[in-house]
Amino acid sequence: MADSAHAPTVAEAPPAPDIVATPGIPFRSKTLDRMFAAFTYRDFRVQWFGACTSSIGSWTQSAAQNWMVLALTSSGFFLGLDAFLQQLPIMLFTLIGGVLADRHDRRRTLLASQYVQMTTATILALLVFLNVINIWYILALSFVTGLAQAFGGPAYQALIPSLVESKDLPNAIAFNSIQVNVARMIGPTVFGVTIAVFAKWGYSDPQAMAACFVLNALSFLVVIYTLMSLHVKHIPQTHTARMSDEMRTGLAYVRDSPTLVALTLLPARPRFSASP
Repeated sequence: MADSAHAPTVAEAPPAPDIVATPGIPFRSKTLDRMFAAFTYRDFRVQWFGACTSSIGSWTQSAAQNWMVLALTSSGFFLGLDAFLQQLPIMLFTLIGGVLADRHDRRRTLLASQYVQMTTATILALLVFLNVINIWYILALSFVTGLAQAFGGPAYQALIPSLVESKDLPNAIAFNSIQVNVARMIGPTVFGVTIAVFAKWGYSDPQAMAACFVLNALSFLVVIYTLMSLHVKHIPQTHTARMSDEMRTGLAYVRDSPTLVALTLLPARPRFSASP
């Protein structure tokens, strides 16, 4: 009787575990699949790795080049002028580059851009190594590099939709932004490590700068290889309008879309906003 008096009732019994409501691993698997959807495409993985490697090399050279300009001139004016001359072609010719990216084979356009940038990095390394470098050489090479980027950038952006299906395009665009920011962090770090290593080995700062330029030139070999290994094919347009008409149509389309206007102006806001 005593045992039966303390036996738990139906209401007091612990509830049975809810097995259906805890999917566990399948849920995490689906989440990871959505997060890395773009990487399920072979061509996108290959191109992303090549682009990230090239971006790291470019940021490494950018840090070394700024150091070189200051070492040669001790002038903030020339440091700003060097950055301006590299960005000037991008501001002037990117719209034209976008039209050409729609008309011509984007992979070939990108390859041409990479060859030019690899050449400028190699020339800069040789000039420093031979101790014949001066500020005017650097400024001229910066302008040529910017010119190559003005046509290569739109071609790369236009190539991404050819690497993934339309449903996974937002994911691919997000990972493209990630690789740019990853390279922005790693590139200056590579520059700092190179400076430290060469100083430890007893080399001068100009020799360390030349090594950074060589690293950038070598990084273009990676992206050139990845571009050549893509399986995409160029489908030429059946008819083309005048370049000015295509540029006008594109600008009108962006103007009539508030979302695109915001996305266009957002990257420029940090450049032109006042410092806090």
